[in-house]
Amino acid sequence: MLLYCCYFSAVSSTLHSSSSCQLQGQFRPNGLKKAGDVVLGGLFGTHFFSTHTDLSFTSEPQQPTCHGFDVVGFRQAQTMAFAIDEINRNSNLLPNVTLGYSLYDNCLNLGIGFRAALSLTSGQDEQVALDETCVGTPPVLGIVGGSSAHCIAISTVLGLYRVPMVSYFATCSCLSDRQRFPSFFRTIPSDVFQVSAMIQILKRFGWTWAGLLISDDDYGLHAARSFQSDLGPSGGGCLAYTEVLSRAYKSAELRRIVDVMKKSTARVVIVFAHESHMINLMEEVVRQNVTGLQWIASEAWTSAAVLQTPDLMPYLGGTLGIAIRRGEIPGFREFLLQTRPDLHHNSSYGNNMVNQFWEHTFQCRFAPPPAGWVEAGGALCTGQEDLHNVETEFLDISNLRPEYNVYKAVYALAYALDDMLQCEPGRGPFSGNSCGTLQRLEPWQLLYYLEKVNFTTSFSDQVSFDENGDVLPIYDIMNWLWLPDGKIKVQAVGEVKRSIFKGEEIRLNEDNIFWNFESQQPPRSVCSESCPPGTRMARKKGEPECCFDCIPCSEEKISNRTDSTECTSCPEDFWSSPQRDHCVPKKTEFLSYHEPLGICLTTASLLGTFICIVVLGIFIYHRTTPIVSYFATCSCLSDRQRFPSFFRTIPSDVFQVVRQNVTGLQWMASEAWTSAAGLQTPDLMPYLGGTLGIAIRRGEIPGLREFLLQTRPDLHHNSSYGKNLVNLFWEHTFQCRFAPPPAGWVEAGGALCTGQEDLHNVETEFLDMSNLRPEYNVYKAVYALAYALDDMLQCEPGRGPFSGHSCGNLQRLEPWQLVYYLENVNFTTTFGDQVSFDENGDVLPIYDIMNWLWLPDGKIKVQTVGEVKRSIFKGEEIRLNEDNIFWNFESQQPPQSVCSESCPPGTRMARKKGEPECCFDCIPCSEGKISNRTDSTECTSCPEDFWSSPQRDHCVPKTTEFLSYHEPLGICLTTASLLGTFICVVVLGIFIYHRRTPIVRANNSELSFQLLLSLKLCFLCSLLFIGRPRLWTCQLRHAAFGISFVLCVSCILVKTMVVLAVFKASKPGGEASLKWFGAVQQRGTVLVLTSIQAAICTAWLVSASPAPHKNTDYHSDKIVYECVVGSTVGFAVLLGYIGFLAILSFLLAFLARNLPDSFNEAKLITFSMLIFCAVWVAFVPAYINSPGKYADAVEVFAILASSFGLLVALFGPKCYIILLRPERNTKKAIMGRGIES
Repeated sequence: MLLYCCYFSAVSSTLHSSSSCQLQGQFRPNGLKKAGDVVLGGLFGTHFFSTHTDLSFTSEPQQPTCHGFDVVGFRQAQTMAFAIDEINRNSNLLPNVTLGYSLYDNCLNLGIGFRAALSLTSGQDEQVALDETCVGTPPVLGIVGGSSAHCIAISTVLGLYRVPMVSYFATCSCLSDRQRFPSFFRTIPSDVFQVSAMIQILKRFGWTWAGLLISDDDYGLHAARSFQSDLGPSGGGCLAYTEVLSRAYKSAELRRIVDVMKKSTARVVIVFAHESHMINLMEEVVRQNVTGLQWIASEAWTSAAVLQTPDLMPYLGGTLGIAIRRGEIPGFREFLLQTRPDLHHNSSYGNNMVNQFWEHTFQCRFAPPPAGWVEAGGALCTGQEDLHNVETEFLDISNLRPEYNVYKAVYALAYALDDMLQCEPGRGPFSGNSCGTLQRLEPWQLLYYLEKVNFTTSFSDQVSFDENGDVLPIYDIMNWLWLPDGKIKVQAVGEVKRSIFKGEEIRLNEDNIFWNFESQQPPRSVCSESCPPGTRMARKKGEPECCFDCIPCSEEKISNRTDSTECTSCPEDFWSSPQRDHCVPKKTEFLSYHEPLGICLTTASLLGTFICIVVLGIFIYHRTTPIVSYFATCSCLSDRQRFPSFFRTIPSDVFQVVRQNVTGLQWMASEAWTSAAGLQTPDLMPYLGGTLGIAIRRGEIPGLREFLLQTRPDLHHNSSYGKNLVNLFWEHTFQCRFAPPPAGWVEAGGALCTGQEDLHNVETEFLDMSNLRPEYNVYKAVYALAYALDDMLQCEPGRGPFSGHSCGNLQRLEPWQLVYYLENVNFTTTFGDQVSFDENGDVLPIYDIMNWLWLPDGKIKVQTVGEVKRSIFKGEEIRLNEDNIFWNFESQQPPQSVCSESCPPGTRMARKKGEPECCFDCIPCSEGKISNRTDSTECTSCPEDFWSSPQRDHCVPKTTEFLSYHEPLGICLTTASLLGTFICVVVLGIFIYHRRTPIVRANNSELSFQLLLSLKLCFLCSLLFIGRPRLWTCQLRHAAFGISFVLCVSCILVKTMVVLAVFKASKPGGEASLKWFGAVQQRGTVLVLTSIQAAICTAWLVSASPAPHKNTDYHSDKIVYECVVGSTVGFAVLLGYIGFLAILSFLLAFLARNLPDSFNEAKLITFSMLIFCAVWVAFVPAYINSPGKYADAVEVFAILASSFGLLVALFGPKCYIILLRPERNTKKAIMGRGIES
């Protein structure tokens, strides 16, 4: 950092001394300079990286070094040099003034950039003399800056000294804060407008449901705040999720974010981040193959070439992005081609940027080269190399975006300087109407003109700044096009901008937009589809506003447009249509002239009319007879002009309040009658006693009574115009007349006024000082005018508020001048009341609160019981001394006055139709909803796992239901399962014990053992269906059931096939068939058939695994725990395979049922398969129509029934022979030549 130290040195032997500042340290950034009458500074990143030495704090640190030359950053610096060169050649702009520049490299490092900015503003002179008046131009008059982070730090300091900074690349919305950054301007739009532009795109395509990914810095976090505040109100959309992308590569966090994107229903993803964030993100997107998303890019990565690759285009193709405005700068390429190195000052401080570019472009080094460069075969730069012969990004001017902003920034400073130098002396905007000049130029003077800059570029873009220093915003809208030949093109498809006259507008050429979807159309991205007419939107609790359900309108109500928020009631004579989208007239029914009842009533009416006419004729004939009424109370009958002969013995309605004895009311009085003595009578106090009223503030005016006692009439100008008010008062008070008196006054005994009458001797309201209310306001009004006049007369000439800083004076006083000061009056009266006026001319209000007190002795007193006022700091406040209030009720307490009593918890308020809001009914909450506070306006739904209590005032957990081991049904099924397992074990034991007997060995004993083992598994697998469903039981139950039953049926099928093979082998020439059904083949067949079922189960579990599920559809107040099958197709294939094997076994056994008994058990197999098929055919409809736990019970019952059927049918007869008829368990009996059955 540059530091100066002021010191004093003696320059002669005299006492004369001078003051100067000395440069304490040198900072030597890479730079590019050109001298001029006025110098503009610039900060550009021409190197990617920087290296700092370690700070030991024991010695002066070395200068930082930069490496990794950035050609694009250098081109931006050259843009500023070109713009200044173009301005210097323009005779119409800044004539006779030569602009120079001083451009420094910030190496994309905040510390280096900050030091470079201070070097620009302080200068690099070793010593600067400090005169009493600073004469001459500063080192730089303004600075052109870069990114947001750099501008925030630099502008914080430059703003203190009002040094203008115009940025071409800082977009952070925080920089629009004029309090923090008073001298900051920019030619690139703020991120606030970029967010607004993205919202315009969302609205254009009807995308109301989008995800937002942001970077973990000011760029992303400020944008997120703008989206959250602007998207709902202005865009009519919602954010499905907001995730923060870290600059560091964190694979676990990226996996989580991409998983959120994949699971979300939002098909539009907005990414407000840098290209480094996108590179990390896209690696995970490609790994998880997340396609079908519409990406919206911020300007930071819209044009990122590193993302425009064939590998990423299947995912990022069709991206819509916001890009910095592209511009054209005529003559810029020719200027770049004229770039030449400085051979005489190759390593000179501050002017080496071109040489570094030259070495980077031509891969050479200027003399003297680094050590070992020539030895390693490196070339030396001659300065004669030709830029025409190299391929370099430096000369590519097809996509000038930041450069165009640099160009506009330089021209903005130039136009401001031109306006300042054209100022006419004596008519300037500064102190004493002075102007800025080249000899005494200050940066803060340029700031004034920079705020008013308004010009149009050669590319037809208007440039001007608003009150926050932001330029009129404009962005290009880009689209990533994936061409058929595999090439990638980023094309402009529109623009979004804000103009002074038209406001924000978006232009899009939709026909040119490439959509990366099969339909070649914009995707649909909404949380909930629109609600059609006849329904209303009901927001889903706990979800964004865009997520809602469509609730049909109730009877008598309709909605006739899409996305109605409420249903409107039909008019009185109409009813809702069946579709609830329009009102239809109600059927009419009335008493008609054509029906018998109507005819009878009409006849009676006409007869009564005729009788009235007859009576009227009699009364007219005898009309002078007085009428005395006993029941007519209308006050209109008291009019003697209209009713000269009317009398009544009942009082008029005028007196009915007192006469009807209407008591028990609490009256509230306005200030017009709060102090009305005419109402404060003993007759009215039983009714009006305890009245609370508002009264004008009472005040005290010291010395007013003495002043009033000095009042004297004017005897010399009694009748003169404008001076007779006191005389009229005098005549009224003393009941006399001044000479000359009116004619006949003296003759009638009237007295003449002498002017010597004494006010002390009369009782007059004029001298009553106890209740000064309007008088106190008059007193304050006079003082307000006096204070305003005093402020005006104290004005110092040349510092006044009027034209030319003039003041008002007594010689040329105008009423409108007094108005200015009257608006600012603020004083306090002797009574302690503050007096000031608001923007409407209203004083700070204050009222006294009065109470009509009826004393025990019958006297009446209107007492002050409080005050209500508004102050500047506390707002409105009321103070009441409730202990002093007189309540005209037996209870001596305030009355209760409500239209409807409060609604207790468990109910909600329902306003009574046609009555005020305070009148309502208390409606009990419906099932599943509660209200837990008094006077709830609506009932809230309980969470998914809860239900409303009987009182509807709190939520209680729903009861859970599943097939449990503890309920009778579960106990029975468990017992049956264990019993079946036990029987299988017993039968297996019997068969093992008698394994050498003929009946066991017959028809392959090994298959019998496998069959018993599979039946035991069938019995045991039913236990997986009982108990609380868990993930492993849900996954295992159907797999275990399917594999166990296939194993069982496979054994039966092989047994049947063996029977057929043996019978065929018994025939002549059939011996060869047995070799295909040996023991190995039998085992292999069983294994293959079972493996097929295992593969089906594996595929099912991998693709759509069954899982536990809380079902609330069956019962609103219960949660049914069940296992959802995951894939109905998988479950159907599993059952279908079992059924296929069972039917095949049944058909083969049926064909073999009549073979000789010597060889087969086909009849038993036929019977067992018949039972098996019957059970499972009945199972399907029973399972489909059984809700909740009963579906599990049906399946368990089917498993147990079919298992018991197979066990009994296949092994019952054999166990009977083994245990009870052992004589039949011989080879002879088995062969059919033994005992008769």
